[in-house]
Amino acid sequence: MVAIGRIANGFNRLLFDPHFQDAITESLTASKKAKGFKNIHTQVKDAFVSAETATKNTSVWGNMKKSLSTLFPDIKNGCKATNGILAKGKVIGKEFWKRMPMLGVLLGVAFELPNIFSAFNDKGIGGGTLEIGKSATRLAAATAGFSIGQALIPIPVVGGVIGAFLGDWLTSKIVGKSHSEKKAEAEAAQQTANRITQNNIQIPQGTNQNTNLFNKVNYVQPTITPQQLMLMQQMLYGNGAVSPMDQDFMAMTSGINRLNYMC
Repeated sequence: MVAIGRIANGFNRLLFDPHFQDAITESLTASKKAKGFKNIHTQVKDAFVSAETATKNTSVWGNMKKSLSTLFPDIKNGCKATNGILAKGKVIGKEFWKRMPMLGVLLGVAFELPNIFSAFNDKGIGGGTLEIGKSATRLAAATAGFSIGQALIPIPVVGGVIGAFLGDWLTSKIVGKSHSEKKAEAEAAQQTANRITQNNIQIPQGTNQNTNLFNKVNYVQPTITPQQLMLMQQMLYGNGAVSPMDQDFMAMTSGINRLNYMC
């Protein structure tokens, strides 16, 4: 139970606590600077432990509220302390960048809500709950990747974006596609099947769309009359020869052999 609670707390902080996210990047940056890429997996693990220790006595929601509420005051104060448009632009970018993981998660939650509602509507409580877990896992992985990427790739914006993309991509291979993605693929497959069916069965203009399928097939119409057929029979089996048509049971039963009287 302790391990489960610790994992749940880690997920919560990773998603919504900007101090926890910053602590990961700072700890991993310092560790990488001292050790390089040696035992990088151990460095990443230690960075998470260090971030957990640094934020254990703080409130997740309190940290998030403080970070959001101080965004514009920090931008205002930073712009006052600098001169020039370029310097002020750097201040704005820096303040937004400090909160980028948290803002990215909030934006991701907004995008995931329609997917979650669709899962609840189509698959009930079980399917909706499963979709919440999948979405939270992917967002947490993207956030972790963002923090790690910033530390391992010291290029502004590039490192975080690459890390977030890889984190989400790798996690999607484990948890699978979202409900919306599967639904869209199923609808596209159904539309393709419908187009193939319509192309294979051409319905003449003016034909009732609700008629039986057999009525939509264009049968080959005969090009010779019964009288002409019987005349050809007499020419083939003349001179008193017995016609096979006269001895054929199906021909006698159907009355075809009596058509020669009509010629």
